[in-house]
Amino acid sequence: MPVVPYDALCTVSLDIFKATGIPEDDARILADHVTTSNLLGHDSHGVWFMPRYVPALRANYRKWEDHEVTKDAPSFVQIDGKGANGIVAVTRAVDLAMEKASNTAFGMVGLKNVSHIGRLGDFPPRMAEKGMIGMVWMNGGGEFLSPFGSADRRLRPEPIAFAVPRKNGPAFMLDMTLSVVAGGKIEQKILRDEPIPDGWLVDQDGKYVNDGKRYHAEPENVGVLPLGGMQFGHKGHGLAMMIEMIVGPLALAGCTGGKGGGGIMILAIDVAQFMDLEEYKEEVETHADYVRSARTVPGFSKIYAPGDIEEERRTERLRDGILIPDPTWEEILETAQELGVTVPEIG
Repeated sequence: MPVVPYDALCTVSLDIFKATGIPEDDARILADHVTTSNLLGHDSHGVWFMPRYVPALRANYRKWEDHEVTKDAPSFVQIDGKGANGIVAVTRAVDLAMEKASNTAFGMVGLKNVSHIGRLGDFPPRMAEKGMIGMVWMNGGGEFLSPFGSADRRLRPEPIAFAVPRKNGPAFMLDMTLSVVAGGKIEQKILRDEPIPDGWLVDQDGKYVNDGKRYHAEPENVGVLPLGGMQFGHKGHGLAMMIEMIVGPLALAGCTGGKGGGGIMILAIDVAQFMDLEEYKEEVETHADYVRSARTVPGFSKIYAPGDIEEERRTERLRDGILIPDPTWEEILETAQELGVTVPEIG
């Protein structure tokens, strides 16, 4: 598998997205999004997606500027994206949420009808950098999550992400699905020809599935377990259903099994309208240090706060480069060749 320096990956990604003919600002947003995902260790939402995005970008790109505001109130706005690119749309919608919050303390955007929005964890830190608490929730993604006690696919991974401003370093950030694992991480196992770990997939007999090929087999007899797995999956199942019931209707996208799903909720909270921002940062920093000071048990080397692991990966991968699976790199090379983009030799 090639090891690609981060700067080279950024250049290749930007050149490919620009070559599709989309606006350059949008190409930069997409390139930054996918490469940063790899940089922070989230390969499941990184450049693996790039060859999959390109055909739609070339065929029928819908710009964010074509969206329709269906309702605009002082503290929230509901938007029909009209098929706009999801990553660009949510990046722009974050600015709208912050604008609302600066006036009313809370700012919410309900968004529907956009394409894949990528890694949710990209968006809340943008709000935290401006001194706001940021949240992005979605009743979207593939319908592959099984309810607790079943292997049938009835729910989406229901991803949620949060970020808060802090005193010392990048925002504290939590990005997670309410399935035990994101679908993209299953795809990465399949790409690397690695077995699926116990506790990820379950079949109709209630047994774990380790063969990744069964994940895509027809008919669909394998589902992804909810957060908490076979023992405590009722928690992930319940949270997933609540996300559906909050996000889907308020974004006017509806729920899975009903009008369809695919809604996004972006929420900004302006900390300074509740308390002194620096005092807030001091408080959360003190809390994080206190939690990290806990003694570890055998098998663990340290205690992390949300976002710490991503920052460790950033440091490692800026130093050592980013390992890209052979099938993914081959797809990127093929896409670049098709678009006339030159890719530098990678050792």
